[in-house]
Amino acid sequence: MKVDRNLLEQLSSIIYAKAGLFLQRRDLDKLKSFIEKQISAGKFKSPQDVLREATRSRSFLNELLDVVTINETYFFRHKSHFDVLQNKILPEFFSQRGKVKLWSAGCSTGEEPYTLAIVAKEVQKSLGRGMVQVVANDVSQEAIAKAKEGVYNQYSIRFVPPDILDRYFEKLPDGRYRVKDEVRSLVQFMLLSITSETDMARIRNMVDVAMCRNVLIYFDENSRKKALQLIADNLRIGGYLFLGPAESARGVVKNLKMVLFPGAVAYRKESA
Repeated sequence: MKVDRNLLEQLSSIIYAKAGLFLQRRDLDKLKSFIEKQISAGKFKSPQDVLREATRSRSFLNELLDVVTINETYFFRHKSHFDVLQNKILPEFFSQRGKVKLWSAGCSTGEEPYTLAIVAKEVQKSLGRGMVQVVANDVSQEAIAKAKEGVYNQYSIRFVPPDILDRYFEKLPDGRYRVKDEVRSLVQFMLLSITSETDMARIRNMVDVAMCRNVLIYFDENSRKKALQLIADNLRIGGYLFLGPAESARGVVKNLKMVLFPGAVAYRKESA
């Protein structure tokens, strides 16, 4: 069976429809290599078999998403965002409502949502009050599985301050680090797409702070607009959205207003 351009384009269309991801040439090459290995293993005999499985099997679609998504991240990435949260935004929200709901949209292997939970706990401790809830999602089941495990190598924790490392991580015999249960228990991981209205309903609105950083760069314009609107819909009025340095919501969603902080840009939801 030949893995030709037509088959790859049809698979690309399925992935776009289900997850909003716009595949580049390098992604199609990865997809081709993966399908060829599946054929060699005897799983498929025709292009129709591949397409049928991608359409009807969520687990196979998840495998395809694992192939084409890049899960490069680490703790305290773009630290200025977390400084703004710790010094400005979270103290205000804790003082106003006594609790915060944080969201890592496109959480990859978990470093970002665990960083959110750690920063929130630090603020909570300094104020002596407050409740913390963190929700996190990704389209890669492999990434979600690793995130739930909460075990990381030296590369992932290289920017974690020593005192934070001591408080919230335990060192394993093999040299890796596990996030302590007091942090892991705060984070709920979900397998979902931020371009799916049905999936996004699971976030259940009223989010104080959302991070969707270095995710939208994999979307085309239509998917990007849809994702930003769905994210905004889940923010409470006065809530904030943080994007990656190469991403912008300016002019895309009308009720999101750009706010400049020292060393960071965020988008504040102004109205329903």
